[in-house]
Amino acid sequence: MKAVSIARCAELRPDEVGAAVTEAVAALGGMERFVQPGNRVLLKPNLLSPDPPERAVTTHPLFVQWVIELVLAAGGKPFLGDSPAWGALSQVAQVAGLKDVAARYGVPLVEFCRPVAVPSPRPQVARRVLVDAAVLEAEVVINLPKLKAHRQLGFCGAVKNLYGCLPGKRKALLHFLKSRRDLHFALFLANYHAAVAPALTIVDAGLALERTGPRGGDPRFLGLVVAGTDCAAVDTVLAEIIQAPPSHRLLLEAVRQLDLGVTDLEAIELRGEPLEAIRPDRFLLPDLIGVGFSLPRVVRSVVRNFFLTRAPRLRRRRR
Repeated sequence: MKAVSIARCAELRPDEVGAAVTEAVAALGGMERFVQPGNRVLLKPNLLSPDPPERAVTTHPLFVQWVIELVLAAGGKPFLGDSPAWGALSQVAQVAGLKDVAARYGVPLVEFCRPVAVPSPRPQVARRVLVDAAVLEAEVVINLPKLKAHRQLGFCGAVKNLYGCLPGKRKALLHFLKSRRDLHFALFLANYHAAVAPALTIVDAGLALERTGPRGGDPRFLGLVVAGTDCAAVDTVLAEIIQAPPSHRLLLEAVRQLDLGVTDLEAIELRGEPLEAIRPDRFLLPDLIGVGFSLPRVVRSVVRNFFLTRAPRLRRRRR
């Protein structure tokens, strides 16, 4: 039986967030269970795009700060890594408030740009998958997703966040290639998350995103931290918290079909806050639009990302 812990924070204040993160991890055995002295630890937040923390698009800096503190206290050597969909990592982390946090603790920011082929957990889905070399170089991977509504998948949490370990615009291209039907792409994501296989997932569900997503929705304060060792079990609990209908649990259905995690709530040991006490009144979920990416959309995304990242550098050089 997999365990998932739930802790509550009353406000987005350092002491409140710190207490909730510490409580959620302690309920699973403490950070020392996952991080040994000297371990190189990858912290994988959601750094989708250059949005400030109050927009609830990226993992909140207070949340990341306290995870860093726990890793350092356990003797680990943390670094932050991601491959944003829009913008360079340094730019996105600056706007999201994580660059200052990383600098304060001397934690490196590593942009994923070195794809390495690794064996696929389920060869029937893909013969191999590409992950960044930094993921393989880490001795421990800690997944730090943001709870958000998602127009294509219903909601995103633990499983979806690990797709950011695929470097650069390959994410958009594979989204196009693997989206001939909705379940096809969901199976690809489920297989991909198992290739990364984080030791621990800690979800920022403090300021969540409802109505639409992964950008442009409405921030909704839930005041929760959810943690576990099985991404699917964590997402199953998140789905129960926001009361997502079956139509909005596509990734969990894919995980179930591939037998890559626990998706039955009865097989999950809940620790901490009971579900009945923390469920919000009607968390707004989006009307689904399907997962399909057209080729023109991929091209537009690549061009837009060029102007967000490369063009400013070119202008600086000309000066």
